[in-house]
Amino acid sequence: MKKENTVILTTNNKQPIKQVSYQDMYAMKDTLEQLESWTEILEIVDKHFANRKLPLDKKKIARDYYSISQIFGSFMDDFSTCIDRLEIQLDQLMKKEKVKCSK
Repeated sequence: MKKENTVILTTNNKQPIKQVSYQDMYAMKDTLEQLESWTEILEIVDKHFANRKLPLDKKKIARDYYSISQIFGSFMDDFSTCIDRLEIQLDQLMKKEKVKCSK
């Protein structure tokens, strides 16, 4: 049986190139889009807290506290889930096989 000569493709810095599928890229893109979906609501929350006019309306702060805390809690849960998922996806990408080219 004849043994094939294979060459591992490398970058200019002599780093091996990993095999990355479209499925891997789309999975990461979906996770990033999920994080980006929070942008609009977080801007609203930021505007709420950025308004530093005096005197403070303590009744309004007390009234808004529950809703803002619920938004923040939901964001933190989703953010933690997305970060964990991204770490797993990146770990899987780092373990991928190197691209081989036969001569």
